[in-house]
Amino acid sequence: MPAQPTRRPVQARSVATRAALLDAAIESICADGYAAVTTSEIARRAGVSRGAQLHHFPTKAELMTAAIEHLLALRVQEFREAFTAEALRGDLVDDGIDLLWTMFEGPAFVAWVELWVAARTDPDLAVAMADMDRRFTEETRLLFVELTRGAGAPDPGELEMVRDLVFAAMEGVALQRLVPRGQRPVADYLRLLKELAHVVLEPRDRSARRTERA
Repeated sequence: MPAQPTRRPVQARSVATRAALLDAAIESICADGYAAVTTSEIARRAGVSRGAQLHHFPTKAELMTAAIEHLLALRVQEFREAFTAEALRGDLVDDGIDLLWTMFEGPAFVAWVELWVAARTDPDLAVAMADMDRRFTEETRLLFVELTRGAGAPDPGELEMVRDLVFAAMEGVALQRLVPRGQRPVADYLRLLKELAHVVLEPRDRSARRTERA
């Protein structure tokens, strides 16, 4: 008697369907812009029925709220995967800034921008986005300081400031690149950011070296 095909448990299928819908929601935001996103298009991209989409997310608002949480998880995961002890074995500042830039190159950043623009005129979305941004900042600050301190970096307060300054500058550069119009190469901005970060951290490095010699 031929073996019967194995069916995934209902719970596993439900989790997979939900994940597919959330991934499709981020894809739709990137492709069409937040204002043009529809739940039917998200269901089509996810490869699930309209009924399955409504079962998991009866309204667009519920789907977008879940997509924001999903986006936060994606960006934090990207950050954790990029920032590893192995990736920081060279020059701590230079490697750290190169890794920070990777946070602005993928679709997650595009979706982030789309949601922030929409939040300007949507009070409920603004609240959700502000909370997501706060949590992302806190988590990435902690991880950045933890890893760079482990690699021999100085005062965590200085490191947090460098991380925040670099992120602010990179956001501007990344926004420029969304509408190409002959901007400077990214490498030029990264080189300058590295020089500035070295200047900020250098006095601390010198102080630490004097203490070690004493």
